[in-house]
Amino acid sequence: MAEDAIEAVRLRNDFYRDNHRKVMIALLVAILLIVMLSGVLTYVVTHPPPPKYFATSTDGRIIPLIPLSQPNMPTSALLLWANQAATAAFTYDFVNYRQALQAASDYFTSAGWRDFLNALTSSNNLSAVLTKKLVVSSTATAAPVVLQQGELNGVYAWRVQLPMVITYQSASQVAQQNVLVTMLVTRVSTLNSARGVGISQFVVSSANT
Repeated sequence: MAEDAIEAVRLRNDFYRDNHRKVMIALLVAILLIVMLSGVLTYVVTHPPPPKYFATSTDGRIIPLIPLSQPNMPTSALLLWANQAATAAFTYDFVNYRQALQAASDYFTSAGWRDFLNALTSSNNLSAVLTKKLVVSSTATAAPVVLQQGELNGVYAWRVQLPMVITYQSASQVAQQNVLVTMLVTRVSTLNSARGVGISQFVVSSANT
């Protein structure tokens, strides 16, 4: 009986010793996992990902923000836009000129539009349209071309040129003027222009017919 009791005590001690070893191993593993998780959490807290900003169009579409020092559209799209802009600048009449010119201003930067209006006024073109009750229309006579492009004062820019014919029509007469339009188109914030570009310089010169 005494031997049985001693054996029982020995077995119990072995059981406790073996389980104590297992508990200690599990505890060490748990501590190691806690240390690793604490390190990961500390890194996540101290190294948050940089915020990403997106612009949205009027219909809610997400527009990626491209640095102003980079082009934001293919050359073909820019030339199409420039053609539309030049046509809009010379499409108005003596009745609805305010609305037409206001719509055309969307293609310009603030400074570019101010300079364009000053040139339109100082050349007496606008006053002639009002006095003679003219309707002004225009069309490109050839495809626009990019003369230069690249970064200008930290902003990407294109110098675009296209020949146009401007038609001045009254109730009894029609006159046409062949011109060469040279535009400096620069990147602008999409907060100011939905297309992210604007005309900062608009020069009109006579063209040989």
